[in-house]
Amino acid sequence: MEYIFGIVTTLLIYGIIIKKVDSGRCFQYEFIVKTLIIMGIYIICIIVIFVHFTLFSINGFIFLFILGIPVLMYYSLKYNIQRLYDLGFNGWYILLKLIPIFSILVTIYLYFKKSDREINEYDKAINYKKLFKDKQFIDIYENIFFIDNDEYQYEKYLSKYIIKLSIHGNENLFTEYLKKKYPVKETHIFKSVEITEDEFNDVIKYLNLIIVNKSFYINIKGFKIFIRKENFKYTIILDKNINKISKELFEVFDFPGAFSEDENYIYYNKIYKENLLVWVKNVA
Repeated sequence: MEYIFGIVTTLLIYGIIIKKVDSGRCFQYEFIVKTLIIMGIYIICIIVIFVHFTLFSINGFIFLFILGIPVLMYYSLKYNIQRLYDLGFNGWYILLKLIPIFSILVTIYLYFKKSDREINEYDKAINYKKLFKDKQFIDIYENIFFIDNDEYQYEKYLSKYIIKLSIHGNENLFTEYLKKKYPVKETHIFKSVEITEDEFNDVIKYLNLIIVNKSFYINIKGFKIFIRKENFKYTIILDKNINKISKELFEVFDFPGAFSEDENYIYYNKIYKENLLVWVKNVA
């Protein structure tokens, strides 16, 4: 019974962590560095705890090291899951590390398998708001968009948008502009404004909003660009399938970093943060 309880508890803990760590990749070099640091700190904690219990009485100081162990275990598990994501695997494959023989094989695989540099379903963009300071954003999803921290629902029919405004929502430049410029229909639940796609784009231009698609691609000068953190530096990626690649593109943007490309993507990687900030200042 205790054995079954232990299995259920372990699966529950792993399930909660996998659900929490649902995206983001830990690339090979980054994974090696982070896990070795965690391993080193873990060993130090064990030695300190052992020596302290052997030579001294229990006090508050030693509890810091004891509490540090589950924190280290969490981050170790997090980086292992994100390394699986990096290689295109579901996070539940981490359960293989609970099986003694498979644990060794999986660990070797995670350490030595090279990362796939293409964008995958687990990729996560950097926080564009922190990068483009003093700029306002509109983050557009399928039936909802966000302007800074304000949420708006909308419905799209052909080339028309029906934007729903909360009756009790805060007034801002976006809502004030819509109410001033376009007719507003009101129900007991919400207000709505119907505009065309061109008018919606005009609102975005008028308010000087930077467009982000599903917190992933950022629209800069008509191009969809993806920026991620990779091996402690930054990488800018252009998808050839959704961007029209031309000589003028490179002249306009003057991307920093090391250039490379494959069939589907163009990469500028190994970008230091200060170089990325200078580039953002020039293109924003």
